[in-house]
Amino acid sequence: MLREVSVTRELNVWLLKQPWVLLADAIEAQDVMMRRPEFDRSDFITDGLGPVGAFHARMKRGQTWKQTRAWLQDLMSPSFLNGTVSPVMYDNALHLVHFWEMKARLGSGRPFDVNEDLNHNALDDMLSFVFDKHFEHTALGPQFQTLSQLNPSNIEIGPDGEVKFPEVPVHEFISALYETVEGIDEVTKSMFPWLKTWWINQTPKFRKLVAVKRQVVREQIQGSLRRLDETGEAKTAVEYMLMREKRTADREGRKPDFENPVLMDEIAGQFIAGLHTTSTTLAWTFIYLTRLPDIQTKLRDALHTAYADARNENRTPTLAELNKTRVPYLEAVLEEALRLHATSVARQATRDTEIFGHRIPKGTNVVMVANGPGFHSPSLDVDPGRRNTTAKTTVGWDERRDMKAFDPERWLTRGEVDGAVEFNANAAPQIAFGMGLRSCWGRRLAYLELRMVTTLVVWTFDLLEVSPSLADPKASYGIVHRADRCFLRLKPRVNTQKDEL
Repeated sequence: MLREVSVTRELNVWLLKQPWVLLADAIEAQDVMMRRPEFDRSDFITDGLGPVGAFHARMKRGQTWKQTRAWLQDLMSPSFLNGTVSPVMYDNALHLVHFWEMKARLGSGRPFDVNEDLNHNALDDMLSFVFDKHFEHTALGPQFQTLSQLNPSNIEIGPDGEVKFPEVPVHEFISALYETVEGIDEVTKSMFPWLKTWWINQTPKFRKLVAVKRQVVREQIQGSLRRLDETGEAKTAVEYMLMREKRTADREGRKPDFENPVLMDEIAGQFIAGLHTTSTTLAWTFIYLTRLPDIQTKLRDALHTAYADARNENRTPTLAELNKTRVPYLEAVLEEALRLHATSVARQATRDTEIFGHRIPKGTNVVMVANGPGFHSPSLDVDPGRRNTTAKTTVGWDERRDMKAFDPERWLTRGEVDGAVEFNANAAPQIAFGMGLRSCWGRRLAYLELRMVTTLVVWTFDLLEVSPSLADPKASYGIVHRADRCFLRLKPRVNTQKDEL
């Protein structure tokens, strides 16, 4: 196989599929995603996300995809994110901080793995985003309740001094969402993903979880319709989506189809889309801040400067303060974690085309390598004359810094007028959310959660060094580049409980 790849420069990842072409050039990758309409969603995504059903992220461009995107049109607006979503996300982030305060106290300052906690928090944020407070169950709630009743003498200590806290079952709808994610992992690791998806869909277990998801989504739709009839005003994501469906139906002269399977899958798919990137990025962010205490201190100092009133009053910043002020160094830390742990992005040619003068037949998957030249190492030498016409106008990035290092400073510049530190989102190649028409639809929501959780955690705790055996997680590539564990040893700096008094 390796000999064939060396000769053809093509890689067949999944059997019985078109060959894959690896593109290790940041400038050309940007061009493919942003300016080349002949490239669309890859089979890697459409097949790999099979367990989520008719969700827009796995669709090729077309009428159904346009319809699903139309339903989502209002959900990334500043008014909805800041007015409806951020208050519940702030409450969820505080809840996570309180949970970790309890764990740190019960564990007497020993390290503990926070990976599942971050998953629970991310899923709770998506539950809040989609259903607001109209779904009473949460992922972190049962864990919090169990922990509050835990006898410290029953806590298990691992071989490296880590605390092992119990994990308790969650509501069946939340469990069904997690099992859907497991199904995606199984499919993406299979040599025959389309066959694996078909097989999973036939199992009684998967059919049951689909029924559970459909039932809860149906109940939420019915409740949303009642509220819309009463108030005429949309307040939740589901309500906005239903209003969009009604407007579309009125325009097309048909009856609204509020239980359309595609609409129901789109609602359920939001939870999966919001779970992967945020929890994984937060884990890597905290791993780096633990490894690099100087960067952790710089970040905390930047937060203290930005939220000086909260610092002087020895309290947690309020939601209004967080929404009002952006912290360039925080943006840089998050962007660097995203850059270093982005997964390679794939696009598929919808017609015969070329890259660097090489023929790319219709149906070929082109993989933009996110951890190779131009991203984690200096770019390869390329004859500018072989670039696509639109790519020739793209400005390159500063590659003098160590591109494998976690270096937030690469994203910071000084303002020409006042010399103030500014965040430059274009300072380095970044494809964690993709680019162009098929980029991640929910990136604004993801950044909102990343900023909020990171700020409150770093404000509340010192992230102390952990033993080498716990500090270096194993990582695997799939839909995301995920660390298998994230051990934190937390020392509280601020008592957040008093903020609620």
